[in-house]
Amino acid sequence: MRAFIFILVPQLPEELKYSKFTYRIAVGAFFFLSGNTFSSWAARIPTIKSTFNLNEAQLGTVLFMLPLGSLVVLPVSGWAINKYGSRPILLIAAILYGVFLMSIAFSSGVYILSAVLFFFGFAGNGFNIAANTQALQVESRVYGRTLMSSFHALWSAGAMTGAIVTGWMMKTGVTIINHYLVITTFMFLIFVSASFFLVKGEEKNIGSGRMVWPSRFLWLLGIICFCCALCEGAMADWSALYYKQVINDGTSVNTTGYTAYAFTMAFGRLIGDRLVDRFGSRKILLIDALFIIAGISIGIGILHPMAVIIGFAMIGIGVSTIIPIVYTLSGKNTATPPSVSLATVSSIGFSGFLIGPPLIGYIAHGIGLRMALMLLIIMGIIIIILSRRVK
Repeated sequence: MRAFIFILVPQLPEELKYSKFTYRIAVGAFFFLSGNTFSSWAARIPTIKSTFNLNEAQLGTVLFMLPLGSLVVLPVSGWAINKYGSRPILLIAAILYGVFLMSIAFSSGVYILSAVLFFFGFAGNGFNIAANTQALQVESRVYGRTLMSSFHALWSAGAMTGAIVTGWMMKTGVTIINHYLVITTFMFLIFVSASFFLVKGEEKNIGSGRMVWPSRFLWLLGIICFCCALCEGAMADWSALYYKQVINDGTSVNTTGYTAYAFTMAFGRLIGDRLVDRFGSRKILLIDALFIIAGISIGIGILHPMAVIIGFAMIGIGVSTIIPIVYTLSGKNTATPPSVSLATVSSIGFSGFLIGPPLIGYIAHGIGLRMALMLLIIMGIIIIILSRRVK
C-alpha cells in the first residue's frame, strides 16, 4: 500500500518548495471541486426522486446511505492520514469521489443507488478530513495565521457554481449522465495537477493515529458541529424540494433557493477569518446561530418564493463559519495529531448528516416538509447554549 501511494504521488522534500500562494491555491482547488461535486449531486435530488418514483420517507431512507458512508470512513481516514500523510490520501479520496459521482448516474435501481451513495459518502468524507488536514498545515506551517474559513469559502463557491451549472443543465435538458461526465473529467484533470503542490504534512506518524475518546472540549466542538451539519444536510437534501413545493410548479428548475444559500455561505466564509480574528470564536458562533433561527423562521413562516430565498440566504450566512471555527479549534488540540482530532470531532459532528436528512424525510412524510424543517430552529438554539462555553 505504501509503495503504491508513493508511486501515485511523488513525495516532496521536507522543506517547502513553492511560494505560500501556490500551496493555498492547490489546497483551495480541492475544496472548490469538492463543493462543486457535492452540489452537483444535491441539486439533482429532485431528478433522482422522480426517476425512481420515491416518496419523502423512501427518499430519506436512500439519502441515509450517503452520511452512513461518511461516518464509517472517519476512523479509517484518521489512521490512514496519520500513517501515510494527508497528501496521498487526499488525491486517492478525490479520485474515488469523482468515480462514485459518475456511478450515481448509471444506477439502475434503488438498491444499486443506495450502495453507490454509501461509497460516495465514504470517499467524500475521507476527502473532507484529508483536505482539512492539509488546510491546517497551510495555516500553521506556511502562513502562521487563520485561513480555514477562506478554504471553506472556496467549498461554498464550488457548491454555488455547481448549483448554477446544474440548474442550467436541467433547464436545457442535459442528461444526468452527460452532466456528471463533464464534472468528473474536469475534476480528474485538476486533482492530479494540484496534488503536486500540496504540503507534505507534519502530521504523518505522530502518535498512534487511532481514534480517541473525546475530551470534554472535543465533545463540545463535536456537538456544535453536529447541529451545523444537520442544518447543512437539511439544506442540501431538502431545500430544492421545499422550494419546488412553495412555488408549486412541477415544471420549473428549483435550485434557486439552494443557490441563494450556497452564495451567502460562500460570502460568509470569505470574510469569516477576519471576523473571528476581530470578535472571537464564541461571539461569531452566537451570531451564526441567530441567523440560522431567523432564516428558517422566515423560510417556513412566509409561503412566498422570495421569502424562502431570503430565509435560505440567511441560513447560508449562519452555517458559513461554524464548521471552520470548530475545525481550527480542534486542530489546536495538542493531545492528539490534527488528523485524529479532526476525525474525532467529525465522528460526532457529521452524524448530523447521518441523522438529519432521513429524520426530516420521516417527519415530512407524517406532518409535511414545512413543519419538519422546524428542526433547524432547535439546532440553532443548541448552538447558542453550547457556544457560550467556547473560550
